[in-house]
Amino acid sequence: MKADRLILLAGAVLAIVALAATAWILIVKLTEEETLGGPGLVIMPASLGGPFELTDHKGEPATEAIFAGELTLVYFGYSFCPDICPLSLQTMADAMAELGDEPGIKGAFITIDPDRDHVEHLAGYVPLFHEQLIGLTGPIAAIEPVARAFRVYFKYRKDVDPEAYPVDHSSYIYLMDQNWRLLAVFRHDATAAEMKAAIREFL
Repeated sequence: MKADRLILLAGAVLAIVALAATAWILIVKLTEEETLGGPGLVIMPASLGGPFELTDHKGEPATEAIFAGELTLVYFGYSFCPDICPLSLQTMADAMAELGDEPGIKGAFITIDPDRDHVEHLAGYVPLFHEQLIGLTGPIAAIEPVARAFRVYFKYRKDVDPEAYPVDHSSYIYLMDQNWRLLAVFRHDATAAEMKAAIREFL
């Protein structure tokens, strides 16, 4: 009888724990703020993103504070990428250009390949897209935490070529608000017009 009571007690405890866990998940899911939805956009938790301490393409120390007071389009990639990265950066630049003289829009290109994307290289690469685009690099120990905060996946493929290696990576464009909080996430195939429309929601 004692053993039966212990089994029943254990079952009750497990049921309570399971019920509490389910309730917690539902509460978090129902109350967590999400990013903007719409054409070209992906719904993601608004809690993505985080601070950083990197170096800009002019060799100056840079944190998220340099974007304070402005909306910022953020992209993680690498300059030796043959297709997706330059296309995404050009779409960002086109969206920024289409907004014209409207104030408060900047772009950030955070490299995931700092061994090749050093300051001198980014200084020649980043201005090709837009004058308001800022390249950010630094040691991999500083890049990795930022990538994790934005849930960016990347993997070096040095098995393909130890020198001119490709990098597998996720490809989203993030729109941050004036306080470096996530507002929207664009798919890699989003158009400049879709970005422009979403940005205007917050100007």
